[in-house]
Amino acid sequence: MALPSWLASLVLHLLAVLLLAVSNLPAVVEPPLALIAHLSELGEARLEESPLNIDLAAEEMEVDEPLEQALATVDAASAAPVDVSLIANLAVEAPSAELLPLGGDLGLLAATGSSIDFASGGYGGRSAAGRSELVRRAGGTAQSEKAVEESLDWLARHQLPDGSWSFDHRYGECQGECDQPGTLVDGVKGATALALLPFLGAGNTQLDGKHQRVVARGLHALVAMMEPTRQGGSFYDGGQMYSHGIASMALCEAYAMTGERFLAGPAQAAVNFICYAQDPQGGGWRYQPRQRGDTSVAGWQVGALKSAFLAGLSVPAIVPAKASYFLDSVQVDQGEGYAYEQQKLEYRGATTAIGLLCRMYLGVERDHPVLQRGVERLAKLGPSKNDAYYNYYATQVVFQYTGGTGPLWDAWNKSMREGLLAGRDTKGHAQGSWAPQQGDHGREKGGRLYATALNCMTLEVYYRLLPIYQEKAFADGFAE
Repeated sequence: MALPSWLASLVLHLLAVLLLAVSNLPAVVEPPLALIAHLSELGEARLEESPLNIDLAAEEMEVDEPLEQALATVDAASAAPVDVSLIANLAVEAPSAELLPLGGDLGLLAATGSSIDFASGGYGGRSAAGRSELVRRAGGTAQSEKAVEESLDWLARHQLPDGSWSFDHRYGECQGECDQPGTLVDGVKGATALALLPFLGAGNTQLDGKHQRVVARGLHALVAMMEPTRQGGSFYDGGQMYSHGIASMALCEAYAMTGERFLAGPAQAAVNFICYAQDPQGGGWRYQPRQRGDTSVAGWQVGALKSAFLAGLSVPAIVPAKASYFLDSVQVDQGEGYAYEQQKLEYRGATTAIGLLCRMYLGVERDHPVLQRGVERLAKLGPSKNDAYYNYYATQVVFQYTGGTGPLWDAWNKSMREGLLAGRDTKGHAQGSWAPQQGDHGREKGGRLYATALNCMTLEVYYRLLPIYQEKAFADGFAE
């Protein structure tokens, strides 16, 4: 039976559309730099076995809760009375996931006769002997180490009598002798933590080092600032979740380096709050708990989770897995670059550096071709002359990827090192600090303290965190 003319025409048109679609299928391309495969590798049972260590069960984190309702929950929980001793006595469990690996065969590397303490994990290069060896091998100089020490001296001179720091650095000993203070006066928790990180990076703890007393006072001040909530310990202040991520990182690093019990509970409680504050749908973090994420805020939270893992604290597998999902949503050019937020997917240098470093922390292999292209593309931009935030992250990316060896690192390191040495103040009360530069997005709020802490940590890159891909790095020349 013959088809009606209208039906025959419809069939022909559909066939034509299908043929056209097939003929225009995109060519096979390399997969994007996504880590969703980790979920299948872990398996559903593995995820279910990972305790959250907070009052929220995993399934509760999946609920699409409106932002206003989530924040109301935070406010109500913060207002409710909480026994502070619960934080101090919080049990510290071993990590429950393998998503934040250090990488490399530590046993093999420890047998090389190096003075670096590989058994201490990622912070093993911060000892005096390890620091000296890594500076020499990775391209630091006596001048760069002098700059670090003078920066720490400046930070020590600007610590307040109660052990804290402020982005408005003019009080205490300074009395306004140094210009360009920050305007974020209600970000004391973030300022205190950010000032502590360079001391810890150079091997100073509350138990050891030239600045032992400074660190001890700073850590006690920071712990005292923690606000207990039913979701964990919060450092949320005028710096919002930025402050919380930075404070969590400082506590985790100090605990990892010393094993001091008084830090264990607060560090774990701070990590618990990061877990709670993660966007339950998108997997990122932003200014307020459970808000749709942005790459900049997320970078500090992932960095804190990495520090927590190295400290032996509990990091539920579901949290880094969701963080990886968030990175998928903001990547551009299949993962060569990263945008600030999902709503505007465009390549940015600083957020690209953050995204690539987070990918490394979350377990991407060094030989992934997209990671390689991303690092090379970032390296072509080179260090910035005025953006301390970009330099802090981008320098870590190039160092971690290269292990501090080879022409890519040598070129980056020379430009970064000489630029920072030339830009610091060398006289008067400001000696050892950096003035924030026009164009740095944290210039006004963070001021001189912000710029000095970030630039000092950038010059500490040789030993702040041992290379993630250690086996490759040491095979390329670190081990002698």
